[in-house]
Amino acid sequence: MKQPLLHFTQGWWDRYLRYIHRVMVIPIQHDETDVSYWRELSFVKIIAYLLPISLVAFIPHIVFGFIGKNLFIPVFDLFIYLLLCSILLYKGFSVAFKKLFVIAMLYLFALILLYVQGATGPGMHYLTCTCIFTVFLFEGNRIYYSLLANFIITVGIALLLYFSPFRFPLQQHFNTISWLNYASNLLFINLVCLVMIQRVIQRLEKIIVKEGELQGQLADEILEKQLLVNKLQESEDYYRYLFSSNPIPMWVYDTSTLCFLLVNDAAVKHYGYSREEFLDMTIDKIYPADELENLHKNIHATRKGNLDFKGITIHVKQNNQAFPVEIRSNPIEINGKVGRLVLATDITERTRYVNDIEEQNKRLKHIAWIQSHKVRAPLARVMSLSDLLSRQLPASDKEDILKYLIISTEELNEIVTTIIKQAEAE
Repeated sequence: MKQPLLHFTQGWWDRYLRYIHRVMVIPIQHDETDVSYWRELSFVKIIAYLLPISLVAFIPHIVFGFIGKNLFIPVFDLFIYLLLCSILLYKGFSVAFKKLFVIAMLYLFALILLYVQGATGPGMHYLTCTCIFTVFLFEGNRIYYSLLANFIITVGIALLLYFSPFRFPLQQHFNTISWLNYASNLLFINLVCLVMIQRVIQRLEKIIVKEGELQGQLADEILEKQLLVNKLQESEDYYRYLFSSNPIPMWVYDTSTLCFLLVNDAAVKHYGYSREEFLDMTIDKIYPADELENLHKNIHATRKGNLDFKGITIHVKQNNQAFPVEIRSNPIEINGKVGRLVLATDITERTRYVNDIEEQNKRLKHIAWIQSHKVRAPLARVMSLSDLLSRQLPASDKEDILKYLIISTEELNEIVTTIIKQAEAE
């Protein structure tokens, strides 16, 4: 029962506040860093609470007035209350006009109470409250107009006490001197309240402005941070795409446990393991036994210096096929773990090509050796025999020289033929 009643009361109060905002022409959406908005909002809040709470004072006042057959005060209270409600709840008047009207009505109400009830009534309290009330509604030196108004009212009352043009209740309690003494203290208290409350409000206004500036800076920082986060996310997505779609096998392993943390599709395809099998393995499973010692030396060296690594080693596929790879790795942090990003390039074709080149160079060196050693001897004999034929020798000697020349020529032909065959074999 209590909860539904509380919910109903809260709902009614919220609707009432929204209604007051609408009729007072104060937007619900606002800039909280605008000081003038807070002044208008404070006025609306005061009116929102003043209208229902003032009934607590007016209703007993009206009832007791009727009981005591003193009808002027109840009728006047009711008139002031209805007039306030009519003006404040009418949308056609501006907030500035409504502020001035409320101040004027409070002064009128205080003067009437002073005239009718004298010192026994709350008229002097209303003068003080009206003076303080202006601090919350106006800014700058305009708040001291209320103090000036109180001064004029007290001086006017002093003149009435002095000249006594007619009888009124204050004459029963004050003469001119006692009233001036009483009024001076009242004005002093009003001045102190005005100055102190104004200082507090000015300080609050500075805090509101500073808070607005800080909120603006915070909003800019949040926006900048969000932009950086978006760029970082885009960068992460881009590098994740490069990792997963790279045609060269890549993986990330934990440097402390040597477990695979991430593998790309190329690694899965090239090594023959599924992604789940990779993530259940350590990296030493893809190395042959004779390479494990070098693997651990390299891991220890890179872990100690946190260095990049480049080298050539041997890996083993799932089907136990060994092949040479060129390893490039660098440190990386992933999911709070220190790891290394590894790029493993299969250099089987490159190694085969290099071996073929080296073998070809060996054969070419052998051909060059043949040219420089075996060809030289028969060629020298041919040249010597040709020189002898050009001289005047007996016919029998020339026949012998010609026979040796033919032998050397055939030998030279065989060597040249061998060289040509070896060159064609390349």
